[in-house]
Amino acid sequence: MRFNALGSLRGLAALVVVIHHHLLVFPDLFPTKTGVGGWFDWLSFTPLHLFWAGGEAVSFFFLLSGFVLTLPVWRGEELDMLNFVVRRVWRVWVPFIVAVTLAALAFWRLGWASVNGTSGWFENIWKEAGVPAYVQHVLMLGRMDEGLTQWAFLPVVWSLKWEMWLSLLLPVVVLLARQHRIFTPLLCVLLLAAHYVFGTGDIATNLLRYLAMFVLGAWLSRHHGLVARTVTRWPTPVPAIVLAATLLLIPVQWYGWQPDVGWLRATVNDTVTLFGSAMLVALAMGWAPFRTWLERPVPEWLGRVSYSLYLYHTLVLTLVVRLGAERLSIPWLLLVSFTLTFPVAELMYRLVERPAMQQAGRIKRAIRPASIQPVPAD
Repeated sequence: MRFNALGSLRGLAALVVVIHHHLLVFPDLFPTKTGVGGWFDWLSFTPLHLFWAGGEAVSFFFLLSGFVLTLPVWRGEELDMLNFVVRRVWRVWVPFIVAVTLAALAFWRLGWASVNGTSGWFENIWKEAGVPAYVQHVLMLGRMDEGLTQWAFLPVVWSLKWEMWLSLLLPVVVLLARQHRIFTPLLCVLLLAAHYVFGTGDIATNLLRYLAMFVLGAWLSRHHGLVARTVTRWPTPVPAIVLAATLLLIPVQWYGWQPDVGWLRATVNDTVTLFGSAMLVALAMGWAPFRTWLERPVPEWLGRVSYSLYLYHTLVLTLVVRLGAERLSIPWLLLVSFTLTFPVAELMYRLVERPAMQQAGRIKRAIRPASIQPVPAD
């Protein structure tokens, strides 16, 4: 069973991340600050932030992974963890390490230097590049998602560490998602709250946040039939109203933004964004006009190359800005980078991602290890 519309949503989320990182090159947009005025404030603190809400898009990725990875269990297949992990290595790690290696080679060829007119975010890219950081990336361990190490090669790949770790915890995700229909969403909110109450500086508490996203996606996957039927029965104006409200609510953290917020506001921010992401998935499954739009060629293409788009856009951005800084102004360089990102994503999809996916699809194991028994979906 495939949901092409969900792949398109993933592609649109990847596009949001691309826009996000191109805008972060402007010093007025990173670090976030109030009182800049003009279009910077409009982009940052209004619903327009939706179009470059990179953090919110990553939350959507985690939720969608929970949905897709547990779907076979809910439709009656056993979860063969050894087979599953090997496939995830091919699907996630192999394209990831190719991209990281290309970025490392680019750094060792060009080196790091300050670029006038760019933000602290861009200046941090490659600043901590080196063998220790590369080893941490290869192993998907250590501090590759913290401090300057997360910028060492590709600023986006920190999320893939958690993607792989949560894939290893998929039996736990399934266990939590198979609880009472009401209990699981409440548990997700509690996990988010615990993350912010106990702090965000260590592996255990950080894991709670991303686990909540995976679990809610798995819960939505388990009940996807019921959810789709419910949305289908809504009268004509309701889905459009819900979609508009959802898109307005997803960037909630930017309304009344402050540099430091308490655990309650942070939990509310994550909860609203996460449940808004779940509502987008529900609408894509149950509202025919939305699903039809998502299945058009351009959104479907974005979905097909979304992983390569995610992996390579900051490498293209870094190379274009560093190589062209003395020839063009920053806005023109960003336009060149943005334009080049899409053919590069298509190329790397064909050269790396698609062969890795095909290899993952060919993997068959003769020995079946202990597995999780399937649970019927609604």
